[in-house]
Amino acid sequence: MKVKKRTESVNMVADGTDDVLLTITIGNAQIGGSIVKIKTPSTVLGKGEIQNLKLGKKEDLQGKTITVTTNILDVNEQTNGIVVTYFFHACQAPVAMFNDKVDNDGDIFSFIIDFNF
Repeated sequence: MKVKKRTESVNMVADGTDDVLLTITIGNAQIGGSIVKIKTPSTVLGKGEIQNLKLGKKEDLQGKTITVTTNILDVNEQTNGIVVTYFFHACQAPVAMFNDKVDNDGDIFSFIIDFNF
């Protein structure tokens, strides 16, 4: 079992209409979980399956970075493809979707992404 790591950074803009909520969906019949943190000071906001996690209002998030680590275990024997979608309610360009793949069945994909508000 190998671990493949990938890091990304995405600029986000909260639209100010409502609280920003985060939902993370792991696709391709793979399984996994995430940890969501404010980068500085390091504060855990949620972990495991993330659905409608309240991140805060636009003014609370301004200038902050939300770091999300998503670990995905390849359990689908039909594909080694990895798909993860990050949906942010109350943000302009609310969806960030990433595709990748692991080399072998049973490998782990570790994705670390900074969402900069």
